[in-house]
Amino acid sequence: MKKITKTLCGVVGSVLGLSFLVAGCATVPSIKNTDSELIYNGNAAVMVDGYLYYGNAFADYSTFTSDGDYNKSVAVSYLSRLNTNIDLAAKSKDYSPKSVEKVADEITAQGKAFTFVLGDHIYYSTPNRQKFSDENGKASHYFNYSTIYRSNLNGDNKEKVYTTNGEVSQIETLKFNGRYYIVLLAGENLVKIEIGNKVSAETISDSAKSVAIPKTYQKKKDGSTLNWNGDIYFTEEKSDEDNGLSGSIVKKVSVAGSETKQIFHKNGATLKFVGRERDELFYSLSNEIYKIDSNSITGQPNFASDNNRFYSASTISNLNLIATENYEYGYVFTTSSNALVYATKTGKFGSITLKNGDTALSSYKILLISGRTIYVSTTTGIYKATLSGIFSGNGGNVEIECETIVEMTAIYDGTLCAFDKDYIYYYAKLETVEKDEDETEETTEETDDNYYLYRARVGVTSADGYELLGLTKIASRHTK
Repeated sequence: MKKITKTLCGVVGSVLGLSFLVAGCATVPSIKNTDSELIYNGNAAVMVDGYLYYGNAFADYSTFTSDGDYNKSVAVSYLSRLNTNIDLAAKSKDYSPKSVEKVADEITAQGKAFTFVLGDHIYYSTPNRQKFSDENGKASHYFNYSTIYRSNLNGDNKEKVYTTNGEVSQIETLKFNGRYYIVLLAGENLVKIEIGNKVSAETISDSAKSVAIPKTYQKKKDGSTLNWNGDIYFTEEKSDEDNGLSGSIVKKVSVAGSETKQIFHKNGATLKFVGRERDELFYSLSNEIYKIDSNSITGQPNFASDNNRFYSASTISNLNLIATENYEYGYVFTTSSNALVYATKTGKFGSITLKNGDTALSSYKILLISGRTIYVSTTTGIYKATLSGIFSGNGGNVEIECETIVEMTAIYDGTLCAFDKDYIYYYAKLETVEKDEDETEETTEETDDNYYLYRARVGVTSADGYELLGLTKIASRHTK
């Protein structure tokens, strides 16, 4: 078995349509998933009938130079599980709970994190560990590439699902006609992976520049939906110097099919998809942002039509639809200067300033939007704000007061989080705690500079209302 695994793992390039066993030893007791639907809570963690699966600590793969660095990091950054159905039995909010279990020796809390559960399998993305050869035949590690694994919920029967040969810029899991697909853009490789009892991967394009796919369904997130038309839209670049042709080509393909169709080309113009909300496509073209309802697309649509203009900018990011189950209010997004902007369904625009008391929040990251509530983080706090009142007017700049969910000394400066309606899950460094009465003045605590998983209640305003969930490197921070 060892010899076969080594041979397969040494294959240079992506693993297409291949799922094979790489480990088969259960590490924790088995549980039963009673949810028949995809479970996704965000890229940091996933909750299965009260059992939380998560990366114990954040790992920065950009610092890795060898496989030995991966092994050192995984000693604290492994895939964990915690039964939240029972009392966490922690000494206090600053101490690790008793019942943290190790599920797999793989890094899942990282810059390209993606974790979800379907049936009795957990799927997770890790930094790639295999070597790739360059054009000169020199093999090197590319930890910024990703390998997707799946295993049973007890860690047994671990399988490699897919290894990218580029850096993932987009990845989602989508359901269409009763089947489930992972769709990802890694470098210029647009790939779909059908998952279920068997796994099969197909490269849709090896020269894709951008893609428009809907967001992964989140049951606990207001406004999230499984409804979409099944069509994937992407762009490639045309270059035919002999005939003077250039510019972007827009293509579409059904997630359930293989035939791609070219539906648009404007010579010399660059079109790039910048977001998709349900079946509405957003794209940049000639320093303008456009949107088009993909359900209205027939034949060769005019993506450059003035009727499709949405916003005057060269690009936007963090596009989110503000919606409840039955009503769509509008959109929010950020500009290239990091301004937060809202757009009503009637085409009115304005900027949003988030306030924390008398001070405007700055340098924040958008963690998630659920219904009409936005959750953002800085390196010292996580906040929420209600956006419901801004979409009924005529646009204009608005100031919105935030509620503080939690404040800490050092919160991870990124968008790694999860959400289950009751709690928000995030990574932060350990807070200083007072010494116990039985500890002497000479007692010094071992240093631990890792970012561990925490949670905080979203419905309670309490600056210090957090709970440590990760198992720390420092034994004195473990609950006995």
